[in-house]
Amino acid sequence: MTFPPEIMQLAAMLDDRDEEVAVNIMAQLLAHEDELGELPALLQENPDPLVRRRAHLLQNAIAMRYRRRGFFAALNETELDGGGFFSALTALHLLWYDKDQSDEVAEEVVNFLHTAEKFVFDSLEDVELFMRKNLFLPENETTIRPEIFCIGTVLYQHCGATSLLMGVNHALLADEERFRIVRVNGRFGLLDTEKKELLSGNGAWTLTEFDGKAEFWTRQDLLRYLAVTLLSCAVNSDSYRYVMSITQALTGDESEHVFDSFPYPFCSGAIEGETEK
Repeated sequence: MTFPPEIMQLAAMLDDRDEEVAVNIMAQLLAHEDELGELPALLQENPDPLVRRRAHLLQNAIAMRYRRRGFFAALNETELDGGGFFSALTALHLLWYDKDQSDEVAEEVVNFLHTAEKFVFDSLEDVELFMRKNLFLPENETTIRPEIFCIGTVLYQHCGATSLLMGVNHALLADEERFRIVRVNGRFGLLDTEKKELLSGNGAWTLTEFDGKAEFWTRQDLLRYLAVTLLSCAVNSDSYRYVMSITQALTGDESEHVFDSFPYPFCSGAIEGETEK
């Protein structure tokens, strides 16, 4: 495979022992992302361990960009099917747990779906039975722990935010048109056309008759809510990397200008000031 001369010149400099120089080189290579092709993978075979490590960093950066773009695309889908919803949840998990292996998270989802195939999903009673039989415990939305908003850990631990689990349940239902994701008095649930509602509380699932007002949510609304919640977790932990990654996934803006309207210490000016120090 042939690569442009400019790309090859930059790649030849990846063995520079100066980390600041190397970071600049990698940034220039990423600016030519569409032209890199298999180059990062080929550089993984270089005898110099420093080049291999930087090639690995390039691959990770490109993979992270794909995840952010995939998530942003899902937010803007006119109609997001169940498969697209699970893909977006997987991408969001990997934006937070960015050292997890994507194939392992995908395997958790596949295993979950294989288990679900053994059940019928024609009613809210079916959903409630599936959740109980598989010991899925809903967590209160006020419990702001990032792991309960990430699909991989939720499926592994069988414990997750009610919002995420209701979205998952909605994706399992055979006739999605009969059911809606709702939020009633701050609580997430599912509502069918017969005004029956599936809610959760105190770690249990309950079926009730609905006779009030509800906010109707789409899958895209739910994905945006989950991402914003994780963004809050990132801000609380002062994690610039996670704040940047999740904000870019939400906005589709891959430049640092995405921080122009952020408060201190995440605003662009503050970040530049820290860099100059």
